[in-house]
Order: sequence, then structure tokens, then C-alpha cells
Amino acid sequence: MQTLYRVLFGLLRVWLGFQWLQAGLGKLEDPRWVGPEAGTAVRGFFAGAIAKATGDHPAVQPWYAWFLKNVAQPNAVVFSYLVPVGETLVGLALILGVATTAAAVAGAFMNLNFMLAGTTSTNPILFTAAMVLLFAGSKSWYYGLDRYLLAAIGRRLKGRGRAAGAHQGA
Repeated sequence: MQTLYRVLFGLLRVWLGFQWLQAGLGKLEDPRWVGPEAGTAVRGFFAGAIAKATGDHPAVQPWYAWFLKNVAQPNAVVFSYLVPVGETLVGLALILGVATTAAAVAGAFMNLNFMLAGTTSTNPILFTAAMVLLFAGSKSWYYGLDRYLLAAIGRRLKGRGRAAGAHQGA
């Protein structure tokens, strides 16, 4: 049963990684995100989100609209590069199973921000998949590079602990 869970969570991790990689690469190829027109697409996204912060039941909470207007919009070009690069890196990390927990947290954080900006789309599904991977723990990265990297780090730290103990005893 353990093997089945590892396979299922591994497949979910790779699927989620491809979703992020596809989104990031699409933006990296778009000059409105990265290139001579950098900031154009993200400025439009921010403006649309800020416009959804009005009425009795706003899709975007006023505090988040304030953040977008006063922090994100003035730095639109920076966000224009951060978003596609972040999406691409999260995708690659999840596909390879490298820094899986950090990648899942980063992906969930991006999904949360997209949802706070009033964009539903696939964000709730991707957010939920990231949360499932986080709760799955080591089963999500067992068939990935983390399995080997974390074991190597553990061996190295264990060796350092022995060396420190030997020096203290002398």
C-alpha cells in the first residue's frame, strides 16, 4: 500500500509541476511579461483585480487591493519577471522532485495570491493539489531527487556530528 501511495502522490506532483511549468514558459515567451513590454500584462491583471474590490461583496478584499495598488503596481516590472520565473522554477522542482516541499509551498502561495486577486480559473485545484502534496510528506517526493539529496545531506550532517563529538572529547 505504501508503494501505491508513493506512486499516486508522485504522479500528482509531476502533474502539478507540468501545470506550473506550462504556465511559466508561456509567460516567459510573452514580451508583455518578459522583454521590451515587460509589465504590460501584469499591470492589466493588477488593474482588473483592483476594480473587483468594490461593492457590497467584493471579489477582492480591500486590504489586498491596497497591496496591489501601493506595492505591486509600482513594481509591475519586477512582478512581471518574478511570476513567470517563479512558476517555471516551481514546475521544474516539482517535476524533478527537488525541494518538493518548498516548491509546493511556493506554488500554493502563488495560487493563494491569484485567488486573492479574484482569479478563480484552475487556482483552487492547483492550490488543493499542492496542499495534498504537503500533507503527503515524503510520499510525494519518494520517487524524486529529494529522496537521494536528503539522504546525502543526512549522511553528511551525521558525519559532521560524529566529527564534532570526537573533537569535544579530546
